[in-house]
Amino acid sequence: MPAEKADLVVRAGRMLPAADAELISDGALAVHGGRIVAVGRFAELPHELTSSARLLELGDVTLLPGLIDCHVHLAMDGSAAATGSELTGSDAELACRMINSARRLLDAGITTARDLGCRGEVASTVRDAVRAGLVPGPRLLVANAPITVTGGHAWRMGGEADGALEVARQVRIRAKQRSDVVKIMATGGFMTAGSRPWEARYTEEELRTCVEEAHKLGLPVTTHALGVEGIRRAVDAGVDMIEHCGWVTEEGSRFDPGIAAKIAAAGIAVCPTMNTACLADPYFCPWDEREALLANLRGMLAAGVELVAGTDAGIGLVPFENYADGLDVLADAGMSPRAVLAAATHRAATALGLGSVTGRLAEGLAADVVAVRGDPTEDLSALHRPVQVITRGRTYECVTPSEADRAEQRVAAQHIHDELTVGSGRGR
Repeated sequence: MPAEKADLVVRAGRMLPAADAELISDGALAVHGGRIVAVGRFAELPHELTSSARLLELGDVTLLPGLIDCHVHLAMDGSAAATGSELTGSDAELACRMINSARRLLDAGITTARDLGCRGEVASTVRDAVRAGLVPGPRLLVANAPITVTGGHAWRMGGEADGALEVARQVRIRAKQRSDVVKIMATGGFMTAGSRPWEARYTEEELRTCVEEAHKLGLPVTTHALGVEGIRRAVDAGVDMIEHCGWVTEEGSRFDPGIAAKIAAAGIAVCPTMNTACLADPYFCPWDEREALLANLRGMLAAGVELVAGTDAGIGLVPFENYADGLDVLADAGMSPRAVLAAATHRAATALGLGSVTGRLAEGLAADVVAVRGDPTEDLSALHRPVQVITRGRTYECVTPSEADRAEQRVAAQHIHDELTVGSGRGR
């Protein structure tokens, strides 16, 4: 038994300690110094551990591990009808925007997020401010500027590099900037006009140089990879994770079961960035028709690929509060509620290298908790209604976005789809 006495006890009608665990009625967890020191039925928590703790009674809700978004862009404004990857404003303004976005992630029940694109060292600074408790927000992992070819996707963030030597230098700069992960653009992207999302932009050798240099410095590598050939090169180069993995060609998408099998065999996690744009209504994802997108997800699942939750939140009309929309899309592709919960909690934590830190409610792990109305093991819509978040022991009451906001987003959806299609070079 831990020697420390709990400073907080959280009690609820139900508790789900992990996505694959049984529900515990009248569940509770005890927290000391931001870490969980006991989990179980409220009546069975050791009295000597909890006697002097503050009791937070949440009533008829389900406690579960805090949610994880593996792919966000905190410096962008997801509530706006934006179709580009430019970041306007000074570094101070970007930092303020990121701080506001981090707070909005809490409203979605997110206790860990990975920011995958901002210029300079702004993201590192905001991460450290959240970690120190200076501003509210989830635990953050940051990439700072992604590495991209000259004029490539998101080049305005400042990570342009051509050839293996320049790629290696950019990796070293990321280490100097205290980045948690290196992101490299294996293909173009829809939000950078002219970058051709279906086209591979780095050779396999250049990608392998990125991986080898990052691993020497203790950094994992994730890659933006939309096009089929770019995906193949990234897998063969040994990346740790793939973002989007859209199987995009110039005409549409084309799932490749052979490459998917290699992804699964290598143990590479895929964050397919399902989000509000991928819902049936409104559907404004520019990759392909919705049924093709769902078929690609099903193909990866059938091949044994590990899919983890991430939304690309911050891009146009993908607000940070709408995290659960992406989980609904995973369910539409055939994942069970428990499989979706795993993708949003402990499997995501493992993919991010945080499996020993968060993702479950267990002794010794961080007190990262979300409370939702209903039972998410039966009905994922419960995840749209978080009421309370605890991140590393700090409590936060969630604010629910209005239906008027959602209606406004639907009006602008077709505009975004059309603009991204034209900007990518597909539109005529």
